[in-house]
Amino acid sequence: MFSAFGPSPGPLGPPRHSNPPLESPAQLAIVAVVVWLVGVVFHPLAILVPLGLALLLLAGIAYLLRPRTQTMYWRGRKIELNDEPGLTGRLYRLVFRR
Repeated sequence: MFSAFGPSPGPLGPPRHSNPPLESPAQLAIVAVVVWLVGVVFHPLAILVPLGLALLLLAGIAYLLRPRTQTMYWRGRKIELNDEPGLTGRLYRLVFRR
């Protein structure tokens, strides 16, 4: 049956769009610091301390591996030139939006 409101669902249900859960590595770093603080403040949850540190290390690595863009002006408009996405760029986009 045709629907005027969007694509009709396929045999496996409605189409799914992959939206990464985090906006940037900074959000992962904030989550890591909160997890670490909860582990430090509440002693029964001390297992969260190494988890928070591991997440903070992962956020730092993601920050270093983020795709670089070159910004320039063309005919008075600002444009961003992206390099060909490699393996690290694709992995980064899998987890982060920006």
